[in-house]
Amino acid sequence: MPDTLKRPGHKITIRTLLLRDIGGLFLIALGAVLAVTLYFGNQGGQAVMRENANGTIGAIKKTLSGHFNPALKAAEMVGRRAMPAGPPMSATVQEMAKTAMYLHPHIRAMALIWDGGHMEWIASDGTTGSRATSAGSVEGKAVAEARLIGGSYLAAPIYSEDAGLTLLSARSPVFDDEGHYLGVAAAAISPLDISVFLRDVEIDGGAVFVLDENDRLLAHPFLTDSSLQALMSREKPLLNATELGDPVLAALLDPKQRETGTLDENTGAEFWTATVGGTEYVALAQRVAVAHDNLYTVGVYLDLAATSYADMVRYLTYGAVAGLLVMGLAMLRLRQLAERIRQPVTELASASSAVARLDLETVPEIGGNPVREFDEAAGAFNAMIAGLTQFRVYVPRSLVMAIMQEREIRGVSSVEREITVLFTDIVGFTGITQKYPPDQVVALLNEHFTLMSRAIAAEGGNIDKYTGDSVMAFWGAPAARPDHAAACLRTARQIAGLVRADNLKRIERGLEPIHIRIGIATGPAIVGNIGAPDRINYTIIGDAVNVANRLEQLGKQVAPDADVCVLVASETAASSGAPADLADVGLFELRGRTGAVQVFRLGLEPAKAGQTSPL
Repeated sequence: MPDTLKRPGHKITIRTLLLRDIGGLFLIALGAVLAVTLYFGNQGGQAVMRENANGTIGAIKKTLSGHFNPALKAAEMVGRRAMPAGPPMSATVQEMAKTAMYLHPHIRAMALIWDGGHMEWIASDGTTGSRATSAGSVEGKAVAEARLIGGSYLAAPIYSEDAGLTLLSARSPVFDDEGHYLGVAAAAISPLDISVFLRDVEIDGGAVFVLDENDRLLAHPFLTDSSLQALMSREKPLLNATELGDPVLAALLDPKQRETGTLDENTGAEFWTATVGGTEYVALAQRVAVAHDNLYTVGVYLDLAATSYADMVRYLTYGAVAGLLVMGLAMLRLRQLAERIRQPVTELASASSAVARLDLETVPEIGGNPVREFDEAAGAFNAMIAGLTQFRVYVPRSLVMAIMQEREIRGVSSVEREITVLFTDIVGFTGITQKYPPDQVVALLNEHFTLMSRAIAAEGGNIDKYTGDSVMAFWGAPAARPDHAAACLRTARQIAGLVRADNLKRIERGLEPIHIRIGIATGPAIVGNIGAPDRINYTIIGDAVNVANRLEQLGKQVAPDADVCVLVASETAASSGAPADLADVGLFELRGRTGAVQVFRLGLEPAKAGQTSPL
């Protein structure tokens, strides 16, 4: 890939990618599901609690109406019948009152108070009585209050010393047909009767209550206790939660200890929460209008842990914990999956890095994989390595590496470079091919080229081609190097040493020794990819190539009997620093080229001390 392509500066592993992106999406999705579930579960729990609250409060409201409305109706009916006739109360009126109290046992007594200052009453046991009243008395104030209100209402609770308990008075002002105010009729009822009813309502860990406008208790299961009734008096007709001995309700009514919220905006129902003794309680309450402007608070409190809402929250919590566990297991499984993906990809990446370095010997065979795509990729990669292993024998590794280092966007372009070219040739090869069978000739060539290749590669040279028994190699491209000529001469010396050593072995085996000629030239040449689009060679073209080839052929004339003859052009001698083992052999006209060339012969024996170059 071209160097000019931009690569990301920050890189992450496949495992990180999978865990971050896929795992992140999974966490977001699961988190969203949990959040929605918890939200709607909470809403559902509140709806259940709201329904329960409305049902309980509705039952209390019905109880209150069953106590207050009959008393208000009885006072109105008896008053209309009795008061226009004036005192005393007739037997018919008395029977009417007794009937009302019989039908509604919670009515303890009924009274008629005329505006003229006279009062009569009848109790549920039939006892009657009368007395005069004054404007400043309780009865006189009741007459004035009823006239001012002008309709049926519940008076403030008062403590009756005669009855020994607190009473509520259901009062109804009476007017004649002409609208003249006659007085007020009243029916006395006791909140104790309501408390008796509330006592029978079973609330685990809680209680039902009714409060007046001042948060005093009109009804509560505790009020059925006679000892608490004894705490009431004319000055204190009702008790508060603390006096009642109910710390939970006291905390729920204390603004400093409780937290409040709206349960139902349509009905005005509220919920209060407070913690008492380490237990969290919740109260569901609603203010209700009973008669005229009488507003009472009815409600129920209970241990929050015992509510259906708490059960639902608990189950939702269990679900959330289970969801988190599933999330954790899924992330663990995703990590395992990421590792299973990472391992073969890492193996391929590591092997590919070795391929990029052309270290095919170190590339391990990629094993199979249960994932089909990975298994196919491994098979294709192994097949590619097998192909490259075969292909690399046709293209020198060093050349390919050099080309990769010099690569450009459109491949390797042709450039002019100063290079040094070497040609080798086996003397009398035609006779050898006629003397030996083809397989032996091929074996000889392979052994010979192996020696050539070893020496050339040792000095960083590139083999351009094998032609018959000849080798063409060059130095100075693709990567430029200033010592290309010297490197080529060192290679020639190594070739000579290798050939002579090999000849000794051949002689020992009874084979004829091999003589070679080498031509070396230096000069500018075009270096690059040359050929048709579907078949190109990385090669060199220039006069130096022709000169090196002609110098190799000139060896027949200069040293026909030498086992190794190396002829070097003057440009090579000068570029290599004029080594002492170069000897001038004169000027020669080379075939196919105009002008004489000064030729040197490389001495292949170690140079003697003090010997200098003829240049």
